[in-house]
Amino acid sequence: MKTCKYILMVALIISVITFSLAQSKSVLLTINAPNSSDLTVTVTSPVAGYYFEGNKTYYTLDQKTFKGEYQIPLDKQQIIVVNNNFREAKIIARPGQHIEIQFLENDSLAIKGDNSQGQLLYNRISKEDTRSRFQELDRYSTVRERLRMMDSMQKADYLKIEKLSEVKKIEPDFIRCLKAESEMYYKLLWSTDLFFTCRPLIYSGESAEVSQQFVIAWKELYSGITTDWAKSPFFPLLMSRYSSLLSIDGGGEKHSATPYAIQQIERLRPVLKGKLLEFGWANSIVMGLGNNENEKIWMANFSEFEQSFPKSPIISILKPEIKKVEDYHAKLLIDTPGVIFLENTGKYSNLKELMKGIKGKFYYVDLWATWCGPCKQELQYSIRLHNELEKIGYTPLYLSIDNEKADEKWREMVKGFPLKGLNMRAGETLHKALDKELPQFVGIPRYLIVDDQGEIVNWDAKRPSDGRELLEQLMSYRKSK
Repeated sequence: MKTCKYILMVALIISVITFSLAQSKSVLLTINAPNSSDLTVTVTSPVAGYYFEGNKTYYTLDQKTFKGEYQIPLDKQQIIVVNNNFREAKIIARPGQHIEIQFLENDSLAIKGDNSQGQLLYNRISKEDTRSRFQELDRYSTVRERLRMMDSMQKADYLKIEKLSEVKKIEPDFIRCLKAESEMYYKLLWSTDLFFTCRPLIYSGESAEVSQQFVIAWKELYSGITTDWAKSPFFPLLMSRYSSLLSIDGGGEKHSATPYAIQQIERLRPVLKGKLLEFGWANSIVMGLGNNENEKIWMANFSEFEQSFPKSPIISILKPEIKKVEDYHAKLLIDTPGVIFLENTGKYSNLKELMKGIKGKFYYVDLWATWCGPCKQELQYSIRLHNELEKIGYTPLYLSIDNEKADEKWREMVKGFPLKGLNMRAGETLHKALDKELPQFVGIPRYLIVDDQGEIVNWDAKRPSDGRELLEQLMSYRKSK
């Protein structure tokens, strides 16, 4: 009996030690997203201490409670980024912490745990609103005046940090990281302001009239770049801005068949070294692959990355993504079951005429184009929903508004995704009619619901990313019949 007790005690001690070690090398996240239309949560974690957009882990919230609890590996204080349904929380986390994040319906956050008030302040300071906020700087006509204004903004944020520090609401290590991130945010704000000020030089060439003081200030910003920049979630966008700056000396960005992200890599490679180049290059690959165009050139570009950084931990993360590109091109060589092209579409002059011409089924119509980034993001959800759509009696109709010159690219993407269902490209007449025919049409993606009589019963339906809400909306029209 004593022996059994001894064995049980040893086992308990071992389990406690094992659990403690696991806790010390991870952070426990509790995620709550009440009534979210998307149960997927993504957590972007650092790689060797540096920010890499491609290092995402996907989790699924409980469909009844909209909650989830996850252990995220972490060996020291670093920044992780949590996303759900286009909402984001940046978290400065250290091993052993338990942090609770609640995504509220009004796009605000509630955070519990150590340094919770500091976490909320971090998200307010670092909210990626630089594209709109830079206009506060644009009221001033000189670099000196804009820098003075930006300095006053940053001091106001620092004062908020100091107030939390004085009442011991945040820890010293957290304060140092928060101040560093605030610094990176204002670097991005300044770079964004200079980007928009210098846009005529970037896109129109050397003849554009832009005061050289702004180009000089932009170059001065990047002359101070250090490896620490690569630790921030703002690093990928800072590098994209840097690429635009570098294009100015070459007469601006030129139209090219080469993917934009590869053009960006080629500008950055001569001026970045070490970790800055490794992670700047890798983040650009992720950005390029994120456009879902799957050009063959990415396979060659990745081979160059492997040769340049043979020991990089990023290689193993990127390989599955490059494999998707290879698989995509393999699909183009075979017929894809379920993908149907509708030809002779030039005979239809408007949407109502088209739908009457193919009536007999319930359709979920997706208006998209090969050049539309948001469209291609939504297509990823649409592909996953295909079987569900068929189960409730709907046929997907993918209606591209690409022009005649993009026909080959359009057909390639339809097969490569693949987009199972009916596929057609709007003729010139139908394309022109969309602006007048679609109520409050401001662009794509746009979604329609059509009944079996060819009647358009909803001109602005929910998106594929709305998931269950979309399916319920579609079923409501079936029931009404």
